[in-house]
Amino acid sequence: GAKSNEIVTSDNGRLGLSSIRVSSEKLDELINLVSELVTRQAGLSLFSEKLNNKDLIILAEDIEKISKRLRDNTFSMRLIPIENMVTRFQRLVRELSGELDKEVIFQTEGIETEIDKTMTEGILEPIMHIIRNSIDHGIEDQKTRKQQGKPAKGTILLKAYYSGSNVCLQISDDGRGIDTKHLRIKAIEAGFINSDAVLSPKEQLGLIFLPGFSTAKKITKISGRGVGMDVVKKKISELRGEVEIATELNKGTTITLKLPLTLSIIDGLLVVIDKSYYVIPLSSINRCIEFKHKDLVNPVNNLIYIRDGHIPFIYLRKEFGIKST
Repeated sequence: GAKSNEIVTSDNGRLGLSSIRVSSEKLDELINLVSELVTRQAGLSLFSEKLNNKDLIILAEDIEKISKRLRDNTFSMRLIPIENMVTRFQRLVRELSGELDKEVIFQTEGIETEIDKTMTEGILEPIMHIIRNSIDHGIEDQKTRKQQGKPAKGTILLKAYYSGSNVCLQISDDGRGIDTKHLRIKAIEAGFINSDAVLSPKEQLGLIFLPGFSTAKKITKISGRGVGMDVVKKKISELRGEVEIATELNKGTTITLKLPLTLSIIDGLLVVIDKSYYVIPLSSINRCIEFKHKDLVNPVNNLIYIRDGHIPFIYLRKEFGIKST
C-alpha cells in the first residue's frame, strides 16, 4: 500500500491530541500545489510593484504572508524525527563491533531534530558508511586504546541540530583520527597528486573524497573495496548538502553533514541577462556587489578588484553565448 506520514492534530484542546495517517502521495501533491502557489504569488508581487497600485500591493502582501504560513505548515507535515533511523545505526554498531572484536558505545544527541522525509532515504546510506569507517578505521582495539590511556570502549556520537536554514548531522568518534601525512602518501602512490604538490591541511583532508581513494591496508568485508567517502560526498551533494571533516590524531574524527531543511522550494536571486531571466540559489550567494558593465569586459584573467583584493568571476554573457552587451 501507499506509504503514510503521521500528522498530529488537535480539536480545540477538547479531545486532546489525536493523529491521522495521510499517504505520502497526498503530501507530495500538497507540496506541489504549495510550490505552484508560491511561484504564482511571487509573480503577483512583481506585477503589483510594476503597476504601483496601492490596493493591489496590499493584497499581494497579504497573499504572500498567507502563502508563507501555508508553505511552512505543509513542510512541517513532511518532517520526520531522526530518531526513526537510530535503530538501524545501533544494529550496525552492534554487528560490526562484534565482527571486528571492538567494544563500541553508540550515543545520540538531539535525535528529536526533524528532517524532510524525502531526505531520510538519501542520508541513510552515507551515515551507515561513516559509522562503518569510524569502527573499522577510527576506533582502535582495546589493547591499543589502553596503551594510549583511553577508555577500553570506543565511543561514536550521532548528534543532530538546526543551524539557520540547515540541519546538521555530526558523527564523531574518539578513535585514532585521520593521519593527513598518510593520506598524502597514499594519494601520491595512487597518482592522484604529484609528489611536489603543496596542499593546505583542509586540502589534504579533502583527498579522502577522491573517487576510489582508499587508505585500507588490507581488503576486508567492510573496507578497501573502492567505495568510499567520494560516494558519501556525491550523495550529500545530490541533496544540496555539504560534508565537512575535522580530525585530531589519536583524539578522533568528526564528520558533519550539512543539509537544507527542504528540497521542495528554494529561495533564489532573480537576475536578468539581455532579456533572459536566471535564478541563482540564495544558498550559493555570499554577498552582492555592484559593478559597472565596462569593468567586467575584457579584464585580465577574469579578475576584478574589490576592497578585500582581487576576486575571480565568470562572465555569463560569454558562458551562455549572449552576443548583446
